[in-house]
Amino acid sequence: MPKLNVPKVKAKDLIKDSKWILFPGDVVRVIGGEKASEVGKEGKILDVVRKMNSVTINEVKMQKKHVRPNPLAPRGTTLMKPMPVHFSNVKLVDPHTQQLTDAKLIKKISKETGRLETYRLLKSSGQKLPVPADDGPVEKYEKSPLDTPNSLLAEKTWTPSVLNIPFPPRFMNQMERLKRMNSGGEF
Repeated sequence: MPKLNVPKVKAKDLIKDSKWILFPGDVVRVIGGEKASEVGKEGKILDVVRKMNSVTINEVKMQKKHVRPNPLAPRGTTLMKPMPVHFSNVKLVDPHTQQLTDAKLIKKISKETGRLETYRLLKSSGQKLPVPADDGPVEKYEKSPLDTPNSLLAEKTWTPSVLNIPFPPRFMNQMERLKRMNSGGEF
């Protein structure tokens, strides 16, 4: 399988967490880039690719992806997939004024709760824009007919016991051989 050709960004050129203002769900507008046809398009950020200083935007910079035959598509198929756009080519759209804006990430302790509060201060309107909570990678997956049903997930299928071997016999036999070869029992 060929490797994905990902442009390398040096560690010194990566945007620091304290400066990164774009998050999934934000609406952005493309202000530059390779294709003039992409400039001016607006869309929601689907994913942030921090290793490349890029974001993927819904319906922007679409590219064909060929999918091999699988149970869902027995003859294979071609999909249109959004590709990453460098962060310098996009600008945040202020949800209050619908204008392009810059933002500053602010972290401070709330007086009411005493907890660290993180938000973005929009320069065009002066409004606060909350940083969305990270739901983790589980939320990114879509349901598929090949997924295990929830009813089977809750079912208890194995009970640990001294009588049950936790590993397959072939593996355990190999471990015994290694013990004997090392003649000390340690490896």
